[in-house]
Amino acid sequence: GEAFHQHQGNYGHTFFLYDENIHVPFLIAAPGLIRGQQRVRKVVSLVDTAPAILNLMGIVPPKNYQGRTTLDTAARMALFFADSLGLLGLRDWRWKFVYEIESGRMRLYDLDRDSREMSDVSASEPVRASWYREVVRGWSSAQKSYIARAGTPP
Repeated sequence: GEAFHQHQGNYGHTFFLYDENIHVPFLIAAPGLIRGQQRVRKVVSLVDTAPAILNLMGIVPPKNYQGRTTLDTAARMALFFADSLGLLGLRDWRWKFVYEIESGRMRLYDLDRDSREMSDVSASEPVRASWYREVVRGWSSAQKSYIARAGTPP
């Protein structure tokens, strides 16, 4: 999760949503709970951490948790943001989408063909890009509502 100028002006951790800013290996060491080493190649998010730990302990996560255990086989999307620049993004298997809130600009990358995120394919994938735009905007709105409700006394 640290950038070292792989993209122009991109240093550090919090200013952009390129993979060098957001991709962090996720490791779980649970001797006696996981048999042997497993390497799982799927998209997960930080919100999936608590459900994974609870799953290992045999505890069902509360229904209000947003994440899901990383130990299941279900495919998933990871959603993220960089509030410093007003960016929303998602990762959906091989696809990476970035949306600039203020300008409405969208970028879509096919990471199987362009792992360095150099070629925006949103013009050749307009339906996918538009759908992803609605997903991240809806997610952002839901997060704001969730935070507002969490800050309200019972």
